[in-house]
Amino acid sequence: MKPTADDLCRLLDIPAQLEALDRTHNGLKSDKAKKGRELDAMKARHRIRISKEGGYTNAEDRAAALVIACEDDAKYTATVERLEAIDGMIRANRAQYDHLRRTREGLRVQGGLHIVARLEDLIKDKDLAAAIGSGLLA
Repeated sequence: MKPTADDLCRLLDIPAQLEALDRTHNGLKSDKAKKGRELDAMKARHRIRISKEGGYTNAEDRAAALVIACEDDAKYTATVERLEAIDGMIRANRAQYDHLRRTREGLRVQGGLHIVARLEDLIKDKDLAAAIGSGLLA
């Protein structure tokens, strides 16, 4: 099947789309790393506050106090939710990237098959012309 003009335009546009998705992916990874560092800093501040308060005799009590402090901190919770949203955007971005790659390969295969079929037709025509020229079919 011959690729349509729209298919060829899509094939030509796909590299730019893939590059744009790569830039978006890199930006999302950067945002994710930044939010991760923010979470680590918030946890460290809570740890320091808990250790200054004292009153916790063992590591389990301090860990439990840290979990409670983090859960009670609205900014920490919002940052965790934002981090989860960024993870979802990264997954969606990669899915779209993979879909475009598969589309590109499908269009390439379709174009290649058309070229092969056209070459086979030309070879048959050439063989026919050679047979007529040599007098085999006369």
